[in-house]
Amino acid sequence: MPASDLRLFGIRHHGPGSAASLVAALHAFRPDIVLLECPADGEAALATLRDPALIPPVALLLYNPKQQGQASFLPFAEFSPEWQAVQWCFANAAHVRCFDLPMALRFGLDKLANQDTDAAGDDAATTVADAPTPDFEADPVAYIARLAGYSDSEQWWETHLEQAPGHADTFGVVLDMMTALRNELRRPESPETLLREAYMRETLRATLAQGYARVAVVCGAWHAPVLTDPDFQKKEDKARLKGLKKAPVEATWIPWTYERLSFSSGYGAGVLSPAWYELLFTTPRAQVVTQWMVRAARLLRSQDLDASSAHAIEAVRLADTLAAVRGLSLPGIGELQEAAVALLGGGYSEGLAVVQRALVVGEKLGEVPPGQPATPLQQDLAQQQKALRLKPEPVAKPLALDLRQDTHLLRSHLLHRLRLLGIGWGQPQQVAGGKAGTFHEEWELHWPPDMALAVIEAGRWGNTVLAAAAAHATARAAEAPSLEAVSHLLEEALRADLGPAVPALVARLEALGASTRDVTHLLAALPPLVQVLRYGSVRRTDTTQVTQVVQQLVPRLCIGLPGACAGLDLDAARSLLDKLEAAHAAIRLLQEAGHEGEWYAALAAVQRSTASNGLLAGAAARLLFDTHQATTDATATALGLALAPAQPTAYATAWMEGFLRGSGLVLIHHRELFDLLDAWLGSLPEDVFRAVVPLLRRAFAEFSPPERRQLMDLAGAAPPTPPAAAGALDFDWERGAQVLPFLRELVGVAAFS
Repeated sequence: MPASDLRLFGIRHHGPGSAASLVAALHAFRPDIVLLECPADGEAALATLRDPALIPPVALLLYNPKQQGQASFLPFAEFSPEWQAVQWCFANAAHVRCFDLPMALRFGLDKLANQDTDAAGDDAATTVADAPTPDFEADPVAYIARLAGYSDSEQWWETHLEQAPGHADTFGVVLDMMTALRNELRRPESPETLLREAYMRETLRATLAQGYARVAVVCGAWHAPVLTDPDFQKKEDKARLKGLKKAPVEATWIPWTYERLSFSSGYGAGVLSPAWYELLFTTPRAQVVTQWMVRAARLLRSQDLDASSAHAIEAVRLADTLAAVRGLSLPGIGELQEAAVALLGGGYSEGLAVVQRALVVGEKLGEVPPGQPATPLQQDLAQQQKALRLKPEPVAKPLALDLRQDTHLLRSHLLHRLRLLGIGWGQPQQVAGGKAGTFHEEWELHWPPDMALAVIEAGRWGNTVLAAAAAHATARAAEAPSLEAVSHLLEEALRADLGPAVPALVARLEALGASTRDVTHLLAALPPLVQVLRYGSVRRTDTTQVTQVVQQLVPRLCIGLPGACAGLDLDAARSLLDKLEAAHAAIRLLQEAGHEGEWYAALAAVQRSTASNGLLAGAAARLLFDTHQATTDATATALGLALAPAQPTAYATAWMEGFLRGSGLVLIHHRELFDLLDAWLGSLPEDVFRAVVPLLRRAFAEFSPPERRQLMDLAGAAPPTPPAAAGALDFDWERGAQVLPFLRELVGVAAFS
């Protein structure tokens, strides 16, 4: 049997030049089989590339179904050398075989000491070298680039190799260069790299043994030198691969985006300008610069910016001139951007952000055919997205919901369920404008491509979104350490209409409530439950069980509140005050006279108790006054007692901070309360006054500027003079009697006129 003809095509740069050169080389060599550096367990999925409904950019997702955190994305664009190699095989009836280490073995490996940097470039290429002194261990190509006078190895490769597309002999140069680099640097490889190269050689040997006449190997340029001799380290490879553990692996295709492709991904440093690379690959070289600049001008005009045809023509000339000065055969994206800034942006780059986004990075989203393998949860979610007309998109978009409409309510349920599963497709937004009511919700929807992995991970909780969210909420409730956590979880579950999970959540809530003696936890648990009761009718959810929990919770809370407010320092009192105010607002929302009566009685006990912290006592007095449970006279009496000279200064200032918390209107509109405070401050000795003023400033700091201004006016105005007693007047009756005749005459004239 004649020996096979073996050709190696090392790829470092995932750009259109490499893809065009690879296609030219395959046309010239016409192999019977192509060995592609791609995990071997992804080979079956490559058959989907025949389907015209698979439109790049897309990513091959390989994941462990039993441990979804183990996953790997292999992105493909139209200009990717791997994509073009597979398409060439399909078009020319050649076989294609993936020969990289399977993900089943990678997932089964123990944690390696070193990460594989794959410096010379395949699907784990190195990052761009920006430092003036390149790290040759991380990027060996930087060694040659520096010898050539380049501080950036990517720029050197782009200039000398990538911008010469269609030259099949480029790969011979790359192989010789990488062989020299490996011999010169002798860089120690990571354990994973050694395993990968061993598996590649084993697969290559098996392929050659099958008798293929012409075999092409498309791999990372750094690996190419160790694949030239199939017999190299044959025994060592078998020993290295022996006994490796495997993990289960499944594969599917998911849509990808150019934005996602532009940063760290399967391409390591990322393809920095995917939209530009697509234009380079699909447009004749003689027209590519003009096409890019024309598109930039049109894009700017669509944004109502000045960009005429004359500007575009001059920008093309400037880009060509920059390329000539820099010794480039074709202007790159750097030259195009510089010319666009100078001519289209008037020297300022800020206005060209839209060009960067659309023509450098790009906004393209790939598509996959509908029959792709998917977990049951993915299928259920896709069905609901279609039924509710919610298309997942990579660009953030707002969504306004009116919960009185059935479709909008179902959309809200779906988004809340996904949030419970950790799938943040929708982010709730503050409702603004005239829609700030219980029937409205505002969302921002954003579906990045890797969210598909989050859906796969959530699949372990159930086969439908409802079942998975309910199971996840139940599991979280069982592990929740506090009543507050379960209360918030129950609120989320009812917003998501998780009927199957509600009984378990309520049971957990009752169990924790019965064993919880800490009033702080009871205070924190009440507001979410009241929100559930308040919005239950809007969301059409059954809140009967929640009502029973609240009926048990409020009396216990009211009984324990006075004791919880006693013996606290100022920091602990401030922490408790936030919860107390939230619980006060929640009880008022309930609008149940029985609960309100118990709560007001508890606040009155807090106010009267001498053991209560001054901050909480003052706040209780204010809440009672605001809800008309205490008269002005009673409140003035309480204020006078709190500010009496016998009270410690710290207690008085804390009481005032609690009483004036949030608003100064109570002092502005009730002069007697203002006078009490004014008299108390005026009675303080100077040294005590100086110590008290900084403490009082904390209370007044929360007032609005108009309120503070009115209080300043009140403080600066002279106090009203009280009317004097009648007996104390010094009146001259004799002089007064002298004017009486004249007054009688005036009165008489007025009466008859």
